[in-house]
Amino acid sequence: MPTSSDERVRIGDAEFPKPFVNGLEFNAPVHGTWNIVHIGFRIPEAHQIYICADNCLRGVVMTAAEMGELGRFSSVVLEEDDMTHSGRIEETTIEGVTDCLRKLPKIPSVVIVFPVCVHRFMGCDIGYIYKELEKRFPDVIFIRGFMDPVMQKRGTTPDQRLRKAMSDIIPKLPAKEDTVAFAGSDMPASENDFKKILEFNAKTVKDTADCRTLEEYLSVGESSLFICQYPAGLMAAKAITQRLDRKYIYCPLSFDFDTVEEEIRQSGLSVPDRFFEDGKDACMAELKKLKDLIGDMPVAVDYTAVPKPLSLARFLADNGINVKTVYLDAVDGNEKADFEYLQNNFPDLILHSTMHVSDRRPVRSKEKVLAIGQKAAWFEGTGNFVNIIEGGGLYGFSGICEFIRLMEDAFNNSKDMRDIVPRKGLGCRSCI
Repeated sequence: MPTSSDERVRIGDAEFPKPFVNGLEFNAPVHGTWNIVHIGFRIPEAHQIYICADNCLRGVVMTAAEMGELGRFSSVVLEEDDMTHSGRIEETTIEGVTDCLRKLPKIPSVVIVFPVCVHRFMGCDIGYIYKELEKRFPDVIFIRGFMDPVMQKRGTTPDQRLRKAMSDIIPKLPAKEDTVAFAGSDMPASENDFKKILEFNAKTVKDTADCRTLEEYLSVGESSLFICQYPAGLMAAKAITQRLDRKYIYCPLSFDFDTVEEEIRQSGLSVPDRFFEDGKDACMAELKKLKDLIGDMPVAVDYTAVPKPLSLARFLADNGINVKTVYLDAVDGNEKADFEYLQNNFPDLILHSTMHVSDRRPVRSKEKVLAIGQKAAWFEGTGNFVNIIEGGGLYGFSGICEFIRLMEDAFNNSKDMRDIVPRKGLGCRSCI
């Protein structure tokens, strides 16, 4: 079965894991998802320095400005001469970073240095750069970032590598059996079964997405167990637990009851009596309220809202919700079973690319649509949407219940979609 050259395809006719042909790409004006600037600021007190040409700098500088974080942000401009003279790019990078740091009121404890695509193209000696910087500033912890989006179609993405680099500075401290950390996600754990179960087990809970000081961030190294709930953070979770000789659990938000129960049981943590039975009953009660409220109103889902959009589509469709479209560009391998189930049981469900060049002029339905995620809201042109990214820190039965309540709220209360979706970094501080 060939991949589609169109922007949309019935799931019954779609190819796993790539339903669409790669080609010229469109970038929708939807910016709630986090970029590497937002992610880097998750380390309290860290200073970021980007070394690149003027045009590339524009986006990252604007992000820092929009966050009100220009005091923690510096840049070094590369010019044409830096790329035509042997050794010049290394020299400009080292001297530029040095100049930035020495001009600050106080030398930061942690500095994230971001070379870019040009450094890779020029065969720049990155190791030499960091060695020289560490020699000049022995009291600074340098984190090796990389802003090279040209490489994101093969291997790991820049944000995956950044999350790992950010975890590399967490020291190996004596493990405390009563301490557990959420790690690898941008969103702090909120309505989350694991958070509730950890409290039931009298565990001290840390969260790399919710640290207020550098000391608090580094203290994550004393955790005996790490919980990762976001796919892009899995590489970091694996690396830190291997380095610290600790255990990790990978459990992105799923809408399959059996998966939730299995993941919680595999953690080895004690659960309250009737935890699973009551959790499932609560989910079904909330789902009935949702169905009674929205009736046959079409629902559209996008991949930026939850880590497993097909799991969500399957859950809703199985329970009588009229899921019309799922906006995605590829299917994660962990969702193969959901993909095949939807192919066999809901073959008319539409998969819609978010990057196809024809998407620059989306054809919007005239009927009222309930959207889940900012991209679905933009493509459908609706103000009735769940404004969420990366699962919003939700997990388990309590997370599913909260998610359904968010859908109910989205139905009852329309938002100003055109004002909300252009704002960068949902959940970040913004000056806009």
